[in-house]
Amino acid sequence: MVVPHADRTSNGRLRGILGAALAGKTPDKKDCRYLLGFPARSMEAGVLRATANAITRRRFDNAGLMLGQVGVHMAPCDGGCAFCAFAKPHTTIRESTLSTEESIQRANAFSRGGVTGIFIMTMHRFGFDWFLDYVSQMRKHIPAQTELLANVGDMSVEQMNSLKAAGMTGAYHVVRLGEGRDTHLSPSQRLATIERIRAAGLDWYNSCEPIGPEHTNEEIVEQIFAGAELGCCQHAVMRRFPVPGSPLFHHGRLPLARLAQVVAVVALATLESETVRSIAVHESNVLGLMSGANALYPEAGEPEESPGNAGGEPGESKEGFSSALWRRSQEITTADCRNMLAEAGYDKVVAGAGKGRVLAHPKD
Repeated sequence: MVVPHADRTSNGRLRGILGAALAGKTPDKKDCRYLLGFPARSMEAGVLRATANAITRRRFDNAGLMLGQVGVHMAPCDGGCAFCAFAKPHTTIRESTLSTEESIQRANAFSRGGVTGIFIMTMHRFGFDWFLDYVSQMRKHIPAQTELLANVGDMSVEQMNSLKAAGMTGAYHVVRLGEGRDTHLSPSQRLATIERIRAAGLDWYNSCEPIGPEHTNEEIVEQIFAGAELGCCQHAVMRRFPVPGSPLFHHGRLPLARLAQVVAVVALATLESETVRSIAVHESNVLGLMSGANALYPEAGEPEESPGNAGGEPGESKEGFSSALWRRSQEITTADCRNMLAEAGYDKVVAGAGKGRVLAHPKD
């Protein structure tokens, strides 16, 4: 392969980095900082995104992937994260718990929509025995090909082994940007939990997040490489949504063009990883899918007959949560994500081991 549109830039160093990436060589940290140094609107950033897009299509056989999420318990959280809608110092959230019956319904709607797995989410501190029983009940009523995954606080290896025995296959856990500075949590403890996930034989899902306009190229690159070097099964990028009243609100929101540039660097930085099976962008968007991502996170499953009612109105009172809560918008459904993947030119969605769901492409 040749570097897409390389003839439109005279930058020899850029052509060299991207040419090596097309040949399967991962750029080093210095080169990745260089790639992030271009303005997101520049020709150089455009060539970077086009190259990462071409690499991802070849790497993952032009197949997309979707992972759902069900927030089962929310409450003011003492993690104190300056970017989080649940942090005690500034949250307006009231404690609530989603019934197992409702969780099972939502999970089955995700399964009908073609997700490979569903993240079950709680606050940083949660009742483990309650959560273990919750997962066990869900596992009994969800199709076997749909994986159950954890997105919770720090845990012991023994607890992870119990979840694995109950049918969980993986967990999302991240040493976030600004961990220990913008949060009350310990970076070393977060890292220890990641190591325990791996030790328990669970798939580890990682992300470079939550990115804001103030984060430096150095911070971003260090976080990207930490995930790649520790052996995540999925790397991802997520931008921070400004939470009113939170300490980081004044920084605003990262533009999608810049988010896509980071996605492209993640795609290149994980090239030689033997564990990475997909690259995700959150929130779900087509630009990210055209810049090196092939995985999306729908917030709701397959809509009923009235798709407009699938996620409710922003601020509507209901049990459970998804990331639409802090976006203050309707939930992105599996149907929405399949449409995005088709619009971006993906041929199919991975739907379980060795299986795929062909996408219906929009007519020209």
